[in-house]
Amino acid sequence: TTDEVHSASYKANPSNRCYYCKDTLYRELRRQADKSSFEAVLDGTQLDDLGDSRPGLLAAREAGVRSPLAEAGFSKKEVRETARLLGLDVWDKPAMPCLSSRIPHGEEITVQKLSQVGEAESIVKRLSGARDIRVRHHGTVAAIEIPQEELTLFHQNGLMNQVEKELRRLGFTTVTIGPRNPNKVGTIGLGQDHSLPIINTSNH
Repeated sequence: TTDEVHSASYKANPSNRCYYCKDTLYRELRRQADKSSFEAVLDGTQLDDLGDSRPGLLAAREAGVRSPLAEAGFSKKEVRETARLLGLDVWDKPAMPCLSSRIPHGEEITVQKLSQVGEAESIVKRLSGARDIRVRHHGTVAAIEIPQEELTLFHQNGLMNQVEKELRRLGFTTVTIGPRNPNKVGTIGLGQDHSLPIINTSNH
């Protein structure tokens, strides 16, 4: 395990937060690799990742981590297609950025907030059956993001009322829901165009 949650730089949640998280991770992996006489530490970075602003890649380079998929020129689409052809059942698995990305930059990261987000996302997935969702943490506001085509799920069979009840149990007083931009990476702020609430259920 790693202890980034105890790092002041990580908890401050700056725009390059991923650097501090990955730096902690790769240092530990390098230590374990050296201890076990492994020659290299590898990650799953692929070609498309190199075009994004990803502070974690700097930490990887500093630690000497190799990225075989990117080095071989594999794009995300090609990685998924190859996995499908190999019969791997994770070929279409949704991206899973870390829970810290659900907390706006500049807002302190705490174990409690991460737990709230993790539990909230598990609840929404369990109740709706949706796979690709995010729950953004905005204090007492839980902003659910879900693919546009799955939004209708929340208008059926009182699902939104069930979700609200469960999320209020976690400490949220307001629940919003809106379409998620699949091309958007990183942390967003409440109220940006693609996260405008379609449903807004506030404390009565």
